[in-house]
Amino acid sequence: MNHGDSIAVLVHWLYKKDYYIEFSRNGEDSVDRTNRFVSINNTRSLETQLHVILHECGHILVFESDKVVNGIRDVLSKYSAKSKIHKTFTVVEEVEAWKRGLSLANRLGIPIDKIKWDKDVARAIYKYMLWATGSLGS
Repeated sequence: MNHGDSIAVLVHWLYKKDYYIEFSRNGEDSVDRTNRFVSINNTRSLETQLHVILHECGHILVFESDKVVNGIRDVLSKYSAKSKIHKTFTVVEEVEAWKRGLSLANRLGIPIDKIKWDKDVARAIYKYMLWATGSLGS
């Protein structure tokens, strides 16, 4: 299965969950759970887009999981976005979304180059860690 076919499988998975996905030059690589919308920046390689879509699907799976959501969402709703605990739990959610995305790829039979996956995960999580520790500025 090539990256385009893998992306098509995920678009269908999102469709079955009643989510719409848009690919654009200005895509934000994000999921809006309220409006059931996934935005993907299409200026990156298809493989990176695949990884980002899996990550956003991972956020959807985290949101649907009562055990995880009750822990993370409860903390995030109680504290200011600038607080250390809020930032820490945001990083926890990000890591969990990457883990869930990889599990989803395995369940759907989507092949993943683990070395490239790990690089994309590290790049994304490292940025969140810099943000959480105030190393990125405001």
